[in-house]
Amino acid sequence: MRNRLAAWLLIFLLTTTASMAQEGFNGTWKVDYQSAMPTKVNIWHLKDLMYRCTSCTPPIAVKADGKDQRVTGQPYDTISVEVLDQRTVVEIEKKNGEVVSSEKLTVSEDGKTVTDAFGNWKVTMTRVDKAATGEHQLSGAWRPARIESISDRELLVTYKLEGISLSMSRPTGQSYTAKLDGSDAPYKGDPDTNGVALKRVGKDIVEETTKLNGKVVNVTRLTLAADGKSMKVVVKDAQDGSTNEFTMQKQ
Repeated sequence: MRNRLAAWLLIFLLTTTASMAQEGFNGTWKVDYQSAMPTKVNIWHLKDLMYRCTSCTPPIAVKADGKDQRVTGQPYDTISVEVLDQRTVVEIEKKNGEVVSSEKLTVSEDGKTVTDAFGNWKVTMTRVDKAATGEHQLSGAWRPARIESISDRELLVTYKLEGISLSMSRPTGQSYTAKLDGSDAPYKGDPDTNGVALKRVGKDIVEETTKLNGKVVNVTRLTLAADGKSMKVVVKDAQDGSTNEFTMQKQ
């Protein structure tokens, strides 16, 4: 969940004409995370120490024994799933041996909601399909309902335009400097992304394509509001085709 969330909350771009970018895009912006509610339903099955995520792209099926299990086609190399009790599961994802996501999923006592806590984020989901007989309570289908953020550092992004190059930086360590001509540039500090290309597609609209090892991860359109105080961000997941929208407010 963290990686998906990070994909449409933390990866976006910018710019318009040079003068508009200088006046409108430059500065620090804060994600309105309540407007960033993901729409994709998560489907998990956990039974007899086997974990399956059928909503993942591609689907995941591994032993739930708390040990690192190799996976392919994901932005991480291994995943471990540990069952703490009948309502609690811990999932850890690693890339090159380094932890990129650690999540604790806790099902409520009435079984109607599950809380996914990771880093400084917490997502509450509501059940839309019950678990099959004999499955762990986490099993079933869950729709995101509410997002909570503990730290503003997860929500801030700063842009700076110099000539035809735009720089992005975040307190959490992600950054890039890319030309606005569609050429590829390095994306630093994110295990899910290592390349980015920026392209102006309208007066106040820029398209950003993020990549991992040359493969497109997300295509994002960012539109500056007429008053320059907010931006609309639309993120399309290149893997499953899902789309999410949110806004950012200038600080």
